[in-house]
Amino acid sequence: MILKIEFMRTTKNTIPVFVFASVLAFSLVPPPLFSAFEDIGIGARGRGLGDSVTALDDVNGAPLNPALPGSARKFETGAHFEAGTRSSLGPLDFDSYAFNASFPRMAYGKFGTLSVLGRYRLFSDLGLKEKTFSLGWATWQFRKSGMGVLDIGAGLKFMQLASADTTDSNMALGFDLGAMWRGRSGNSVGLSLLNLNTPSFKAGALKYKAPFSVRLGVAEKREDYTLTLDVVSRSGVAAGNFSLNSGFEYLWRTYRSGIFASRAGLSLADKASFFSLGLGFRRLASEISYSFLIPVNGAIVPGHALSVNIRFGDKDLESDYERLIRQEVKYRKDLVEALDESSKRETVLRDELSALKEEIDNLNAGLKAAREQKAEVAQAREKLEAIVERQRRAEAELRSLEKKRRGDRLAQLQFDFNSEWQAYLKVKAGGAPKDSLKGALQRLVSQYQGAGIDISRATLELQKIVQQGE
Repeated sequence: MILKIEFMRTTKNTIPVFVFASVLAFSLVPPPLFSAFEDIGIGARGRGLGDSVTALDDVNGAPLNPALPGSARKFETGAHFEAGTRSSLGPLDFDSYAFNASFPRMAYGKFGTLSVLGRYRLFSDLGLKEKTFSLGWATWQFRKSGMGVLDIGAGLKFMQLASADTTDSNMALGFDLGAMWRGRSGNSVGLSLLNLNTPSFKAGALKYKAPFSVRLGVAEKREDYTLTLDVVSRSGVAAGNFSLNSGFEYLWRTYRSGIFASRAGLSLADKASFFSLGLGFRRLASEISYSFLIPVNGAIVPGHALSVNIRFGDKDLESDYERLIRQEVKYRKDLVEALDESSKRETVLRDELSALKEEIDNLNAGLKAAREQKAEVAQAREKLEAIVERQRRAEAELRSLEKKRRGDRLAQLQFDFNSEWQAYLKVKAGGAPKDSLKGALQRLVSQYQGAGIDISRATLELQKIVQQGE
């Protein structure tokens, strides 16, 4: 249902463009003449889309619009073969071999793409051989605006037409111009002018010219499908000068096996209509395409086209997505393991912190006990010093008291001695006998001798009495 709505919307938007294209095409071409080097695509993808590639981003479409390779940002090359039975003008038996390459480059500060093409076609029924070598240049984002991007391209072709039955041969140069408008919404419009100089190959039996062709195409590209439509007008052809080509492509994306493509195309022209079916497979940087072309009018002899393309440096989105998924799974696994390891490490650290805390508490308790013990020791030391000081003071006071007591005792003894001495002197003065005086003196000296007081008076008095008695 969605596809139908998109197709109706695309058709509605492009009808005015096609009407304008038809008027433009018929106004640009002169009366028809027979021609050689007809505008036939080289790639199996384009042939599978009915040659409606004028507005399709595909480097293989360069022979039909030289501006197409401008969007290529990687070096790309391809080889193509076709066993054809239908050209743009009618039934034609030919074999085509082609090789092309696109080289993204920068010139004068602008990005662009250099395209190279070599093609050889052998027409069995006409006895002709065509050889083409072309060089083209397409810009990348030549003009940008809010609505889209405009690119232009030009091509120079070296073309040789030769008869397979005679020695007649001739070479000429051809010039192509093209433009491509890529809208922001996925729509694109392409315009190309092929063989602007209408090269002539008249030589002997050869009477052919390359037709001047005007191609106008539109395309709508979404994530999984592409719609294309071309209007073509040619000059110098005797079998009709107008064709309408259309194509449809759908992509089948797989998780591991790459991208598959199914294609269908329809080309409507006088005596040259055909219907085409195609398949494609893309894996990593390589792509292979096959198309099956069935004529709608005339003898129904199918044709076949095969192409192989390689994009150097290109990446397969599915593989990248798969790789990203694997990386994310690995990252998640590594993250879970890291979280588990962190949890275990956190548990170990918590246990270690707990042990360290306990040890710190023990050390703090020990330090506290040591400080308390130190304080007790200091207090005991201070107390001891105080006691020692008190002892010293007490001893000093005791010595002072003892000294004073000795002094007091000596003073008392001296006083007693003096009192008794005075009593002796009174007895002596009273005329007491010498024996009584001698005995009193002997008692006095004996009593106070060695007491530390002065008893010299009593001693001298005793000696004197003893001497008188002798």
